[in-house]
Amino acid sequence: MMMRMMMMRRMRMAGMPAMPLPVMWKYVILWMSLWSLALLGTRGELFGSTPEEQPNKGTLSGDVQNWATLIQNYILELANLGIGRDVTQRLFDSANYTFEAKDGDTLLSNVQTSLGDFLMRKRVAAERIAMMAVKLHDEYLINKRMNRTAKFSRLRDMPMTYYRDSDIPHTVRPKMFSTHFKQDVNQDYSTVKIPDQVPRDDESILDAVQYTVELDGVFRQNRKSDQMIRWQYFGTNIGLIRLYPGREWDTNFAGFYNDYDPRIRPWHIAASSGPKDVVIVLDCSASMIGKKFDIAKSVAITVINTLTKQDWVNIVCARESHWDSVGQWHYYTSEVLGCLSGSLVPATNAHRKDLIEKVSQLQAGGTSELEIGFRIAFDLLQSKPRSHCQSIIVFVTDGKDIDNEEVRCAPGYYTRSGYVPGPVCRYNWTKVWTLSEQRNAKIFPKARIFSFLTVDDGEIFPGKLSCMNDGVMVRLSDGEDLINKMRPYFDYLSQRTMEWDGLWTAPYLDAWGLGVAITYAVPAVSKITGRTIGVAGVDATLEEIEHFLIRYQWGAVYTFIINKQGETILHPKLKNSLSLLEDPIFITISQLEQDKGHPRGFSEIEKDLRNLKKGHKTIFKNGENITYYYGGAGGEYGFAFVLTKSDQIYRRAQEPQDYRHNTTSFWNLLIEYNSTLARDKLPGVYEHLEVRYNDSKYPLLTVSEKHSSIFFAPKCHCDPNKYFFDEELDDKTVHAHKYINLDEPDAGCDGGGQYEKGLRADVKITYPIEEYWASRQFEWIDQIKWTYVGMRSGVFRTYPGHRSTRLYDATTRAWFKRAKRDPTKTVISNAYMDSAGVGKIITISQAVFEGLPVISQEECVRKSEYGPWPGGCECKGDNECISRRCYMSGAAKFANDLHPRCATERVEAVTSLDMLYNDFYHQTVQIMESTDDGKKDYKKRGCGRAYKCPDNNWGCQTRCYLFDNEGYILTDDDFVSANDLDEKKYKEVSLGKKEGEIMKELVYKYGLFVRKEYVDFQGTCTITPYTPKVTLSGIPMIPEEQDDYYKFKGPIPAFSNSYGCIQDVVHYEADNSKLKETGMLTGNISGPCMSGFYYVTALPKTNLFVLVIENWKRNSSDKIFNFNCKITQSLVTSGAFRIINGTCSAREDESNSRPQLCPLLKNESLVNVTCDYNASNKLAPRWWELSWCLFYLLLMSAPGLGFRSSTRGLVSNTT
Repeated sequence: MMMRMMMMRRMRMAGMPAMPLPVMWKYVILWMSLWSLALLGTRGELFGSTPEEQPNKGTLSGDVQNWATLIQNYILELANLGIGRDVTQRLFDSANYTFEAKDGDTLLSNVQTSLGDFLMRKRVAAERIAMMAVKLHDEYLINKRMNRTAKFSRLRDMPMTYYRDSDIPHTVRPKMFSTHFKQDVNQDYSTVKIPDQVPRDDESILDAVQYTVELDGVFRQNRKSDQMIRWQYFGTNIGLIRLYPGREWDTNFAGFYNDYDPRIRPWHIAASSGPKDVVIVLDCSASMIGKKFDIAKSVAITVINTLTKQDWVNIVCARESHWDSVGQWHYYTSEVLGCLSGSLVPATNAHRKDLIEKVSQLQAGGTSELEIGFRIAFDLLQSKPRSHCQSIIVFVTDGKDIDNEEVRCAPGYYTRSGYVPGPVCRYNWTKVWTLSEQRNAKIFPKARIFSFLTVDDGEIFPGKLSCMNDGVMVRLSDGEDLINKMRPYFDYLSQRTMEWDGLWTAPYLDAWGLGVAITYAVPAVSKITGRTIGVAGVDATLEEIEHFLIRYQWGAVYTFIINKQGETILHPKLKNSLSLLEDPIFITISQLEQDKGHPRGFSEIEKDLRNLKKGHKTIFKNGENITYYYGGAGGEYGFAFVLTKSDQIYRRAQEPQDYRHNTTSFWNLLIEYNSTLARDKLPGVYEHLEVRYNDSKYPLLTVSEKHSSIFFAPKCHCDPNKYFFDEELDDKTVHAHKYINLDEPDAGCDGGGQYEKGLRADVKITYPIEEYWASRQFEWIDQIKWTYVGMRSGVFRTYPGHRSTRLYDATTRAWFKRAKRDPTKTVISNAYMDSAGVGKIITISQAVFEGLPVISQEECVRKSEYGPWPGGCECKGDNECISRRCYMSGAAKFANDLHPRCATERVEAVTSLDMLYNDFYHQTVQIMESTDDGKKDYKKRGCGRAYKCPDNNWGCQTRCYLFDNEGYILTDDDFVSANDLDEKKYKEVSLGKKEGEIMKELVYKYGLFVRKEYVDFQGTCTITPYTPKVTLSGIPMIPEEQDDYYKFKGPIPAFSNSYGCIQDVVHYEADNSKLKETGMLTGNISGPCMSGFYYVTALPKTNLFVLVIENWKRNSSDKIFNFNCKITQSLVTSGAFRIINGTCSAREDESNSRPQLCPLLKNESLVNVTCDYNASNKLAPRWWELSWCLFYLLLMSAPGLGFRSSTRGLVSNTT
């Protein structure tokens, strides 16, 4: 109080207006914090010292510049001699190219037709299943009434002609592996799956098994009509599903079959209920504490899980504040849990996950003040946007009008006898009944209220509330089998469904192993009962849609797909659909194609895409004009192809003619050349390869140091799944060998071939580089493990020849992407574990440009009088070229050139070498040794050397790092000692994590690094903290083991420590222009982690920087844990960090709210639900409660006691 008076007096003296107490205290706390920091001397410790505070200067400036030059020369020499990029570039410059004009409108029409037909076949198949299911159900119902059906009392009595169960292995046989379904299936019959909580011998289950068995004929007919069709199924409303082809169900890590209930799967819910607006009101009062609130949360989560993207939802936690028995005030308030507190949110995966997480964290407490909660609920149902199709309130309560003895509606008072607590709160439910009646009369459509009573007997309040609002009350004794116990709610939704065309679902993770899928789902409505009997579904995987679209891409063209809500289904920036751990959260396309709303022209494109319009539009983006060709397909999806100006004329390399008949390339499955088939078809080849196994340089691997080998990425194959699961490796090898070497026509996929057209050209163009690689002789040749070139087509040539894993794709690897992004530099990777198992390695890469075109200088001047010029034009320096690379080609066609030419703008390939990390580290450290400048104190200041500090005390040393243009450390002595299996210790370790104070200055003082941040809605988190592997025993490492893992992994899956989550991804990008004219940044640091004088300079022809810290000394803390050091490091550390409420970042822009069309629904008056409750179980008030309330009311009316004002607003809670 004294401090408050002093502060207010000083403010008045200074002429400042008086502030409310909470605001004033904020300033008091801030002032005290700053004063404490000053007293403790932590300002310099936390934020670092300025150079003026540390007068000593560095002495290694000249050495650091020299070291940087020597290291760069070492890397460039290693790259030039080891990789031979100039040789590979000459090969592509020598190649012949054809010019192919690409018409975006024609492409658009072709894709629209093909993709539309692909989706239509799935739709027709699903409609056929639904129609047949209705026919079979109704016929069975008539026959049963006439006693003309087979009689079975138990499932086990049924013959297999009726009953094949996915949980009973012998009934699923015979099974065969299918590349289409990636597992063993029975393509002759379907199987059924029954949820664990559903009685297996229930009469309804027996009936469903009998009438659905006839669907097998429709399943087989659909498969005959569409060879690419995936899962077909019919999920009944009682929980049974019939699936074709038949499969044995998956097991959990304990060996038990996983449960499955189709009624809570997205495809079933979306088709059987139609769009709806749902508000869940939870009684969060203190009376719900314990089992009751656990049940309430389970009900809420069950309802959320049964919503789809077409629904709108929010949750209200209803309760208010109170006193307790000792007069203490407890603050509570009714709150909305969704990201938007004033409206409903779309029930997308993002918002559903957010609501489930928030519900899971709720704790009961507060009064049973529910009037405000219901007022909020009706406000939400009248907000916009929403579906306007159906309005539903789901209410969960214990029905008690008293919470407990600790919940009081007044503070109490003191008498001579002691303290008398306030009255126990008892609520008058009439207020909620009246409110619901008044508000519901103003809502269209009128809200139905479904109440769920947890454990207690208070049926009157929730029962009357539901019955007067055309709903149902259900009593729940526990949280088990909620789907069946909440049957009246789901029955109502299914009763309103009429027979309609169905819909495409949002993408979800297929429970049967095919990755992310979409389903065309059609409700089956009985013509006799008028009820929905189930839902028919047919799947299409995103994987096959992606492969379908990739076939239409070329050059730098990319494509994406969105739905009518603007959610991105496919995009190059999204994770591969097969790598997701949970149902994906799809963000709007604008977040991927725009940066803070720019370019604005894309908004019009997005609007047309949402409306499935066809057209094209050119906008200026990333420094060039980009054209979007877009259209719609399947009545649900919009797609677009994105072309730059250079993509409209596509140059395709042709097979070279000069050495067509005297070259031989070899497929990567070297050991298969020793097979009986290969020896017969390709005699002498195996002996020629001189294959070696388990060489000391390549342990456990099969290699040929005489030749390189060829590998095709999955995208090179016309049917990637068939390629991946093809176990006839000898036949695959023979066929591939003949394709890459012989003169057979290159038919491509459209001509009935196995491979995409044009791959053989890349194979033959790059063949001569093998001779260069095999004949290299230079100082560091023994340190090189692999040398390779990856082409944009997916062709991969590597030396020595060895096997690659089947899913390997060079174009998706980090080394390829980095070199493509920075093609004029030599790019070095971070340390990582070699996929073939040779150890901890680094990769040095250089880009190879598309072959030079022959362009006259006159034509170049016509295109640009003063430059920069396109590929093929003469140049004097890199700055005169659009590609930023000017070089003298070694190709014969340019032999008479007197001037170098500009490289083309398109990267054709990336060529690289791998070497062991320790070899690279020791070579660079050896370079960084200080020169002797004649001063006694500074003779031995090379990297890692220890010496006396400026204060003449021991403990200082020189620390040296190489780090890349993303702020990741490349060389550090800790990496050398790190176990190869402990990748987290050396792979993508941020400079901020090691030297936080210096990274902070590079970011915030000099601007050398720019912080970049985005939300990853498809992130991966772990349940337990990271721990390194201690052995590779039992883990597939070499390519053969990785490829065969799917065959030998067994039926019981390994326990997964990972789960899908939303992450904030932070990374940094270097801006070399921030380096001073000297090319070096320097500074003194004295921070919570360390002190010293640092130098930073770039290796300009690479992606690397050198950091040297002179007089480096670790700063010790007087505390057990140096919190200030950790804080400093965390401020500038790259990485992915889980966001607890990250789904709110995915909310939609209301200006782009999605269009909503209500399907045909039955009139409310035609949907009858039975609502009843026990009106005789109202708990009578106890005598002492009535007497206490009477006494308290008399007391309140007594003048002069001062209680009336303190209890205003809460007395209404008492009776």
